[in-house]
Amino acid sequence: MTLPAGPRGPYNGGVISTDSDNPRAYSPSLDNLRNLLIIRSIALLGQTGVLAYVLFASRTTSDLWGVTISLVILAVLTAASLWRTTRPWPVADREFLAQLLVDVSGWTALMYFSGGANNPFISYYIVPLVIAAAVLPWRYTWLVAGASLLAYSLLLYYYVPFPLFTPHAAMGHGDGANVHILGMWFNFLFSAGLITYFVVRMAATLRLQEAQAVAQREDRLRNDQIMAVAGLAAGTAHELGTPLSTMTVLVDEMLQDESLGEQARGDCQLLRSQIGLCRNTLSELSRTAELSSVQQTRPMAVGDFARETLERWAVRRPGVIHSFECNPDSPVLELDPTLGQALENLLNNAADTGTEKVALKVRWNGEEASISVRDWGPGIPAEMLEQMGKPIIHADRSGLGIGLMLSQASVERHGGRIELRNLREGGTLATLTLPLQRRQGRSP
Repeated sequence: MTLPAGPRGPYNGGVISTDSDNPRAYSPSLDNLRNLLIIRSIALLGQTGVLAYVLFASRTTSDLWGVTISLVILAVLTAASLWRTTRPWPVADREFLAQLLVDVSGWTALMYFSGGANNPFISYYIVPLVIAAAVLPWRYTWLVAGASLLAYSLLLYYYVPFPLFTPHAAMGHGDGANVHILGMWFNFLFSAGLITYFVVRMAATLRLQEAQAVAQREDRLRNDQIMAVAGLAAGTAHELGTPLSTMTVLVDEMLQDESLGEQARGDCQLLRSQIGLCRNTLSELSRTAELSSVQQTRPMAVGDFARETLERWAVRRPGVIHSFECNPDSPVLELDPTLGQALENLLNNAADTGTEKVALKVRWNGEEASISVRDWGPGIPAEMLEQMGKPIIHADRSGLGIGLMLSQASVERHGGRIELRNLREGGTLATLTLPLQRRQGRSP
């Protein structure tokens, strides 16, 4: 069995939460529903065979109208359900539960008109119970178990005698037969309890293992993408060094020309400062790669780290108003340069929304420290929520989302997380959270 939106914005990865609840994922799938209907059809064919045998053997139809009508109704419901599986409608857990309860109800009607608990096919109640335990949440499984047990119990006393299965009703062997039927009932009760408890636990374990395997595959895929991006960045940094050196020499020669006008000289000086900023950025990129390769970290107060990162970023984005809030004596963490780049990516994402201001706030408790970046932009489009946090990079007008993917990878490597949340009053809140280490101090 198979176990189971606005214009685009700059956010293309990370952990997403919204102020409204997300709908529960549909499970089980259409394949599970088809399998259930096939099983029901096989059971109905078996009962039809029994009905045909009785007709052939007794040559009478006086006691068979109830069985016949029950079979016809179940067959019609099964045919309608099979048609439903051809529709593109998702199958929710409640719909699957309803189908199982149809099985229990329909089978109860069949058993009622064919000897009740004396009918050897009474054990079919175990089939919907096993299916529920395999694919449904535990509370639904217990509901199916309770319905099956109730139906079985009622059929011990309320049923229409059926000559093929209840010959003792006319032969005076009621006491011995009752003991046998009662033993069957206790066997069903014991089996139902074991299946409901242990099969549900085993199915939950299998689902957890499958989810972990999927998460590991996504992590490997994301790591491969990160390594590709890192290799491309290192190669690009090396290749940009030569043209930047050439431009630096040319700008210096132009500044040495005494006939250069004041406006042109000012432009050249600005160009030289921008070239220097590019060279520093490339040097920092190379140094960060070297430190990350040997996993070098340095202790730093989280408040100082956030403030320095904000100040460094503000030089590159002078058109965005920024604010900083942090209480004194922030905890000290072991940080590496990649975390600074991760925070800068969050700041860039906030600025790219078109917001006029960005607010950075640092908070902490006894277990973790968080750095939140608040913007007043349009927020995260609802149509992108399903793509958030996935390792696949999808191109759109706002870029490739590489920055946020790398930020999430860097933070997760330190045991932290990144959360993005739309705010009711407008804008987005991005929070970078890191666990506090046991060995920590306080900033002076």
